[in-house]
Amino acid sequence: MNPSPTAAAVRRLATVSVALAATGATTLMFAGPASAEPAEGWPATEPVDGLNALLLLGGIPLLLFVVIAVLTYLPAMVRGESIAPGSQGVEDQWLGGPRTSGELAAPDGETSAAGGASGRW
Repeated sequence: MNPSPTAAAVRRLATVSVALAATGATTLMFAGPASAEPAEGWPATEPVDGLNALLLLGGIPLLLFVVIAVLTYLPAMVRGESIAPGSQGVEDQWLGGPRTSGELAAPDGETSAAGGASGRW
């Protein structure tokens, strides 16, 4: 026998309510020590200004993001490459290979000596 949709919804609502109540109680239980007074030997702290907190918590990560972006894109911009999305990629490169069209020919048969090193016994 399947329960009606409203019974399932009520059961889900009850489960979520109990979970939220337990979470709230746990949060209140552990948040009490956070509002305690500082120890006797500690210096008195001054309240933090909202603007200073915003600059510290938002400005430093934003500055770090900008520095990393500049360090990433600056070498490509200096070389004159396009950094736009969808632009042509770098053409194929043979790093350390010949710069002219004098590449080695591929072997064209069994007895051909063209190509790279060959092992004969």
